[in-house]
Amino acid sequence: MEHGQMLASTQIDSGCSENNALLPASLSSTLHRRSVDRVGSESSAGKPIPPMFSMEEMTARRRGKRVEDAKLPKQVRNFYKKQDDLISTFERVYRLHSTKDSDNEEEDDEETSETKTKTAKVDPKRRKKRISLYTKLSLLVNICLLGIKIVAAIISHSLSVISSVVDSGVDLTSSIILFWATRAIKRRDPILYPQGRTRLEPISIVILSVIMCSASIQVISESLQTTIEDIQMMKKYPSNSSEYVHPVNMTVYPIAIMCTTIVLKLMLFFLCSRESSVTLNALAQDHRNDVFSNTVALICGIISFHARKNHKFLPIWLVLADSIGAILISIYILITWIRQANQQVKRLSGHTAKPEFLQQITWITFHHSPLILKIDTVRAFHFGTHFLVEVDIVLPENMSLREAHDIGEQLQKKIERIPEVERAFVHLDYEFNHKASDEHKVV
Repeated sequence: MEHGQMLASTQIDSGCSENNALLPASLSSTLHRRSVDRVGSESSAGKPIPPMFSMEEMTARRRGKRVEDAKLPKQVRNFYKKQDDLISTFERVYRLHSTKDSDNEEEDDEETSETKTKTAKVDPKRRKKRISLYTKLSLLVNICLLGIKIVAAIISHSLSVISSVVDSGVDLTSSIILFWATRAIKRRDPILYPQGRTRLEPISIVILSVIMCSASIQVISESLQTTIEDIQMMKKYPSNSSEYVHPVNMTVYPIAIMCTTIVLKLMLFFLCSRESSVTLNALAQDHRNDVFSNTVALICGIISFHARKNHKFLPIWLVLADSIGAILISIYILITWIRQANQQVKRLSGHTAKPEFLQQITWITFHHSPLILKIDTVRAFHFGTHFLVEVDIVLPENMSLREAHDIGEQLQKKIERIPEVERAFVHLDYEFNHKASDEHKVV
């Protein structure tokens, strides 16, 4: 039995070859085999050996930024950056579990203050509080902005501003839906929803995408109609067409309102983008879209207003900037939310995790216990917002049920400590010469 064989489930095979430079040569040469051997050829009785390489050896392979990197090709620089990111991920996982090996991880008094500072970033309770706070703040700001932007739209008669008002109206709807989803997820019902209701988040995003796309299509239709009418008026009345085209009145009040909206949305974007939550990511994307749409609406409205007011000095066709701006804003929002919906549908459909995440699970399993003889399979796929993880390990066939159970349960808890993991299942076996279809039906 060759020492150091590495896991090879179908999922791991798809991405591990990119990181072979990170691993020892003996490990890289066996990346695409089915299992990891943890005993030598002379240890048939099951005597364990230490892990093949330590965290210190992994950290020593970090490249970091160097002066000569500027001379390297872009692909090589990207490779080294990806490799360093992978090492940092392993370090984070190592810190997360090395100080919390006991079941009661919250009462571990021996954890150092430095480790507490590093792991505080992923504290679930604080994270949930921030998510709730930013969601409520976004809801409050959207309510206020919708009111003042309606005033701006009435004063300015600008299609770009009107499209921005429609966007804000949908924003308010999105904030209400996401706020409801966040509260619903907190109310656990172990009888009706034994696995929780975390999948309400991606479902809410899909619903919002449909609403956003419908509103954007309606604005595009109205703006196209206005553009066609203005062009016809320019052709019919070439000398005084400014009196017949769509009027835009971008005075100081609408401009001040739009500038205030841009500043507030920019601040909310930076706050929401700091957290790795589907809800806040959707809100951050929405705030970013608002910064873009309101900026375009402001610029196009001002151009159209001055083109109509000062038609002797500016080309009259610049009045079309307002309706064209509304079309551009709506197209941008449409494309953005179609992509968002596609991403959430993938998650709801059980799309596989990235190779880097699978490598984290493999790393944890490999270093969990020296009594693990082989890692048969590692799978991770989306279970809504987070991942469902399945790990198959091989233990000595003469091991007691109690000892085998403790190893599997501790590994399961260790994997579930990762913030991205919603549920983990560890399957114990005494052999690995079988197909996955022998244990589970193929769906």
